[in-house]
Amino acid sequence: MKNASLTARLSSASCLLLSLVVLLVMGFPVVGQAAESLSIAPVERDLPSGARALLWPRAGSGTVLITIAVPAGSQDEPPDMAGLSHYLEHLLFDGFDDLDERGVTEAFEQRSAYVNGFTREQNTVFFALAPVEEAVASAQLLVGMLNRSNIVPATFQKERKVILEELAKDHTSPESLKEERLRGALWRGTPLEHPVGGFGETVAATNRETVVRYWEDRYRPSSWRVLITGDLPLEGLESVLQVFEHLPKSDVLPERDDPLSWQGWGEWMAVPMPEEKGAPGAMPSGMGGGMPAMGGMGRGADGAEGGTLVLVVAPGGDWNRTELDLVARWLGEAGGPLSSALTPQLAESVSVALIPHDPRDLLEIRLQAQPGIDAQDLLARLLGLLEAAKVGPADGDVLRISRAWQAERALTGQRLHYAAVFYGDALATARGPLREAVDPAEVAPESVRVAAARLLDECGACSRAAWIGEGGPVERTSLPQSIAPQEIQVESVFEEGPFASVVMVLANGLTLGILPENGGRVFGIHLLVADRSLREPEESPGIVDLIHRLLPAGTGMSGSRELDRRLTRAGIEVKAADASMIPFDDRYHIPDFSYVRLEGPAASFEEGLVLLAEMIMEPAWDEAGMESALSAHRASRKAGDRGGALASQRLYGALLGTENPLARPVSGPVDAQLPKADQVKAAWGRWPAGYFAPERIILTVASPLPVEQTLEIVEDLFGGGLDSSPQRGPYPQPKPSGGAVAVGDGSAPQMTLLWGRRLTVPDEDRAALLVAVNAMSDRMVALIREEEGLAYRLGAGLRVLPGGDWVVAARVGTRPENLDRVTELMHGISTDLAAEAVEQEMLTRFAARDRRSRMLRSLSAASRAYRLGRALYEGPASTLRVETADLIAVTQEQVQLAAQRYLGLKDMLLVISQ
Repeated sequence: MKNASLTARLSSASCLLLSLVVLLVMGFPVVGQAAESLSIAPVERDLPSGARALLWPRAGSGTVLITIAVPAGSQDEPPDMAGLSHYLEHLLFDGFDDLDERGVTEAFEQRSAYVNGFTREQNTVFFALAPVEEAVASAQLLVGMLNRSNIVPATFQKERKVILEELAKDHTSPESLKEERLRGALWRGTPLEHPVGGFGETVAATNRETVVRYWEDRYRPSSWRVLITGDLPLEGLESVLQVFEHLPKSDVLPERDDPLSWQGWGEWMAVPMPEEKGAPGAMPSGMGGGMPAMGGMGRGADGAEGGTLVLVVAPGGDWNRTELDLVARWLGEAGGPLSSALTPQLAESVSVALIPHDPRDLLEIRLQAQPGIDAQDLLARLLGLLEAAKVGPADGDVLRISRAWQAERALTGQRLHYAAVFYGDALATARGPLREAVDPAEVAPESVRVAAARLLDECGACSRAAWIGEGGPVERTSLPQSIAPQEIQVESVFEEGPFASVVMVLANGLTLGILPENGGRVFGIHLLVADRSLREPEESPGIVDLIHRLLPAGTGMSGSRELDRRLTRAGIEVKAADASMIPFDDRYHIPDFSYVRLEGPAASFEEGLVLLAEMIMEPAWDEAGMESALSAHRASRKAGDRGGALASQRLYGALLGTENPLARPVSGPVDAQLPKADQVKAAWGRWPAGYFAPERIILTVASPLPVEQTLEIVEDLFGGGLDSSPQRGPYPQPKPSGGAVAVGDGSAPQMTLLWGRRLTVPDEDRAALLVAVNAMSDRMVALIREEEGLAYRLGAGLRVLPGGDWVVAARVGTRPENLDRVTELMHGISTDLAAEAVEQEMLTRFAARDRRSRMLRSLSAASRAYRLGRALYEGPASTLRVETADLIAVTQEQVQLAAQRYLGLKDMLLVISQ
């Protein structure tokens, strides 16, 4: 690189890119993001000279990047002229036409343009970043540098001294010396064995005539690849491209040799560490290498240094570069098939990278070994792991890696300066349409799995390796026999849960339940927050209902419209509160817990968890969002102040005490002041504290991904905060008031009669009591509605209270004039159930009805996640944990006894409400 260290620039770019990827994945706004929607796909153009160009409008930056990739790299140099391409890169900045080096620099500066270049093994890339109004002039300067350079003798000698100083500086670094030696061993006897910068003696021996001939040969415009991208419409970029229209036509360069034709495949060798003198000077011929060092060598506690192993795979045949890139990312990721088996016992680090190369890409695997590790054993284990990885990544792995990969590319395209660095190699080595170099098409998980199987099945014959450190063969020898990885039995962090689930508690106290549905087409997510009314501030009754209605109103990363668009694009449905205007939509309108549930296609599962985390951790709403939520909250309060909802509040007040949180109106009293924004913020709090504190959460998922992968995603998103354990309650001791409760004067068109009783039911009675309640409900429908037509909505049921007690209740909605007759019929039903055994035929029908109910309640993934969440919240006493087999086993005598013990109306409280 002419103006800056390539290694430093790559490091800087990588750090910035990583930060931006995190922001984009988590949904934070990035400058220019809105404008990106105005950008269009890249368009390819063929130039009269034979050059190929790619035009890519990228709105928002106010700049244009002009990139030229020339097929002149260290691989193309004669061995005795190592460093020739890098030397020429320097020289081309030193003047053309009537401009000298200072004139070139000032010409770009006058246009506020930044210009630079770098040399690699197969290409040299030059780029200029300019304001849009200076793009044409900057392109003219760049073309003049490459096509009309002066390369005068005085400048030639000056640059030789500069490069020798650069090499001397590099050789003061022990890491640079080690890297040269390692790469030289890896590529010995091939065009890649010498470093990109060359050696001191080859640079010193290079003459001007040789450089000029090389320039004239390798820089012929017919072989250029041009990328023009930035904040201009397509026609504006076309005007910049006009600068290249008049370049002379020339013959195309001959194709490069296939690297598989080189010697050394299927072999490996080792070289010792160089002495760490840091002295400048050339390494012996054949000990070179062209890649920047990938981190320091590992040292043990006693100062012993571990070696470094590099394995390169050259895939045979035709390949889709995107598929290979995703396979490389999967192999190299933390927790992937290599890292999970090698670190930290055998290796400090594992990295895998796809290196764009012409005519075939190279996959490089690098292991930084722990001190004392045997080189041959490590290589044999690596080969065994690669063979075992032929099964390829799971669909979820591909989807997750693809999203990160797409985010990285989106950000790279936006940061135009770095775009030249990241796209340069891919642009220069593209074997198909140039668009694939910068904007490749997505690939299906199955195709990535096939690519992994194909790549790793043949990697032995298409691989070569080198080791630097103690031990290993000093001459090239065949790769060792692979060592198959041992089956490691890992003690599961999960426990078996209800409904074939697995359950664990995260370190912060969050309870996670997973229903493994590998390969399922739909996911379901249910987030339950325990102790809803108990945790509400006294001055803000019902505030949780408003909090939940604000969840879809926007986040700190996306406003309400953008959040809605993100949900729509992902095909995700969110439900965060009951709809008071929809009949029977009161499934969650209870004081015990609140909820959020999401459902969508399997491919959007991780996105669904990301959006859920955003909604509860980074709330944000505008005035319109608050007003909409308040409107729904008011409607919910009104709905809770009449009929069955009001009767339930009165019943629980009588059973538990009027001050008990479970007796409060879920949305707050209808006449209470509505919560204000500052009260909402205070009650919501800031994760991991506040209402959504993890120790109060039960997160259940019907997951299409493997269990361990689901856990990894959940821990990444919801695993923060201090160590804790699940927290429930504590609730105050019940203070029953006893006696019947009447609300209203009977003038309403319909009244609700609600009988109820709080029970402590032993395990052995639960199935029988469920059947008895079912029988009561069946007879209520038969007598009160079907025979006498006195009610429409009625039935008996059970509810589990925090702590494990049950409440049995029977409800009838009827007109005021029917109250006495309904009461008489209800007493008759209760008496008959206690006096006479239920027919066996009815027991069989009840069991079949239960199976139907379970089937219907399990049709959707969200419902399955809800059922698991409620069962975990309610614990062993949950009615959901009573199996169908237990109900089938119940006898007539057990049902009669349960009716006698628990269903006598004389033992129940009665609430009458209008």
